[in-house]
Amino acid sequence: MLKELEIKDFALVEHLRLPFTRGFNVLTGEAGAGKSIIMDALNIALGGRGGAGLIRQSAERAVVEAVFAVTPLIAAWLREHELSEDEGNEFTISREISKSSSRCRINGISVNSGLLQELRQKLVTVHAQHEFRTLFSPQSQLELIDALGDEQHKKVLAGVRTSFARRKELLHQLDELLVLESERERRLDFARFQLNELEEAHLQNDDEDQQIEQRRRVLANVSDLEALLSSAQSCLRGHDLEGTRGARDLVHRAVAEMERAASLDPVLLELSRSLHDCAEQLEDYSRAIRKYSEGLDSDPEALSELEDRAASLATIKRKYGPTLTLARQRQEQLQSEIDKLENAQACVAELRSELQFLEVELTKQASDLSNKRKKLSAKLATQIREELIELGMPNCRFEISLGRHEDVEGADVPTNSLSASGIDRSEFLIAPNPGQDLLPLSRIASGGELSRIMLAVKTIFASVDHVNTVIFDEIDTGLSGKVLQSMRDKLARLALSHQILCITHQPILASVADNHVFVSKLQTAKSTHVRAEILTAEGCLKAVAEMASGQGDHETSINFARALVVEAQRVKSALVQQSVAGGSA
Repeated sequence: MLKELEIKDFALVEHLRLPFTRGFNVLTGEAGAGKSIIMDALNIALGGRGGAGLIRQSAERAVVEAVFAVTPLIAAWLREHELSEDEGNEFTISREISKSSSRCRINGISVNSGLLQELRQKLVTVHAQHEFRTLFSPQSQLELIDALGDEQHKKVLAGVRTSFARRKELLHQLDELLVLESERERRLDFARFQLNELEEAHLQNDDEDQQIEQRRRVLANVSDLEALLSSAQSCLRGHDLEGTRGARDLVHRAVAEMERAASLDPVLLELSRSLHDCAEQLEDYSRAIRKYSEGLDSDPEALSELEDRAASLATIKRKYGPTLTLARQRQEQLQSEIDKLENAQACVAELRSELQFLEVELTKQASDLSNKRKKLSAKLATQIREELIELGMPNCRFEISLGRHEDVEGADVPTNSLSASGIDRSEFLIAPNPGQDLLPLSRIASGGELSRIMLAVKTIFASVDHVNTVIFDEIDTGLSGKVLQSMRDKLARLALSHQILCITHQPILASVADNHVFVSKLQTAKSTHVRAEILTAEGCLKAVAEMASGQGDHETSINFARALVVEAQRVKSALVQQSVAGGSA
């Protein structure tokens, strides 16, 4: 339920904060006063399209903030998307539009428009004259019929959608395999050529190129290495022929001297031992250098082989890399592609077999769904006729034509006629007056008739609709007299289970309001501002009187308005009693 709407610097609105209540909320005011601007602002807050042109002149940004009550369904959704940290009883949606950007937030957390649209579907549903076209859509009509179905119906519908999705996937795989034989052979030959080239390279590991480069550098610099190592050995061991003493001999001498010193002062014992360890390490270093030196190989053939291998790996990396890791991955991919191409015929046969089985199953599921829809469509047509009688169309005939795509009864369903919705095509047919033939709704219904059909549909689906807030935007256009009284009663009944927001110019509808918002436009020589206020009981009387006669202060008009309000209260009381009695039963 919408609890509050705050609008800043949006279109002609400088700043408005409007509270809304449970039950029936009406927005009234002169034509062009700005009622639609308020509904547009709510639409923008809920993710509707809007740009910099909606910012009030001279302002930098427009901000719309809507506060909604939390229901168990909404609370679960907010937790699922990590948009609620507590179990509060309300949450906030805000939209900020600047001249260069637009930001959507839920509870202060930035969200994308797709997520906001998903939430919108759970919060509000809008019925306006320009949206009646949804009644003309065969897909929308099927969705209305399916919405009346029980859990078993929904299970069958889900099965059809799952099977159709799998069928689509199989067809895509089959299309990929059914390439021309010459193309398959060409691809196969090229893949084999590439795989053969990679296999002949005998790629051992991902670092072979780095290892080869290291070995090549060693072999190419054997002479330098030998000279350097010899010099290092001389520093450690000295030159025996010349009698020059190296670091190793000097350290050994130091060890002997320290041992003698330690015998005189035990404090030096630990230092003597450390120096002894150092001498041992020098011995280890000398042996390691000698061993490395003895292993050096200056074989030119070995160097040539390494350079050839490095060149071969460079070619492989250039063609399949740029790293050996990617080249080895490509080798695996080529093997998989070759297996697939070589086994294409077997795969095609397997896919066709699965597809044939699936299409039989899908056709069966779709036929089962169609049979269930026939019963539901007959039930829905009857309910709509009953509602239309109460809405001043007693002689109206209304039928739902639910035909299959194929024309011949009992014929096999063409596979190309299957869809995610099954095999049905719905058409709402109406004959508003006696003597008229049943024709599609889109071809014959007037605006007033569409208003009543939409209200009839909304009333029927109120019990299964999880959306708490319903917006009716001037759906009373073209209606009068008893029809408006019937619409008032329907809306009052719907307001017992839903929050209704209704823009109207009809005093009969305004009289039943639980919350009356009066919208007006203040104009000066330099500016125009939209204002809105919540009317008191006295203000409601004057507003209804003004709508009825154009004279809100005239005694006759006030008395007429009071009579409408009294009658509206009687209707609401009766509806509440019926609801209580129905609940007790």
